[in-house]
Amino acid sequence: MSGASALGAAGLELLRNEPSGATTAFVAESGDPVLVGHYPGFPVQPGVFLVEAADRTARLWARSAGLGAGLELVAMDRCRFRRPVFPGDRVSTDVTVEVGEGGGELTAKASVLTAAGAVADIRLRYRRTPAGTAPTPEGEAK
Repeated sequence: MSGASALGAAGLELLRNEPSGATTAFVAESGDPVLVGHYPGFPVQPGVFLVEAADRTARLWARSAGLGAGLELVAMDRCRFRRPVFPGDRVSTDVTVEVGEGGGELTAKASVLTAAGAVADIRLRYRRTPAGTAPTPEGEAK
């Protein structure tokens, strides 16, 4: 799900990075083929790319906190879409991260916004794995 096309030509712009979380932004490019084809005649940003923005923001935060290499997404506990993102909209993703007891699990709570207001509320859960290990299809580290 990565690539510049999914989240605008410039990708994510980091606006804030603090111990409690991070904020990024991107523009839903009007010429993006994904946007134009979803839905013909009424283009809107596919919701999966809003989830991707939340995930990428959480991972940017984790890398800056020294946790990035061994972070595995294990669940999307919440995903509520409130309104569509239209071509040309600037989308900001504000993520607050909570580290679980023992530091083995992280929860990222994302608020996705445009100038029109709240677009989505997303909650992602991650598990820390030893650096250099790859998760199996069942989600267990090898």
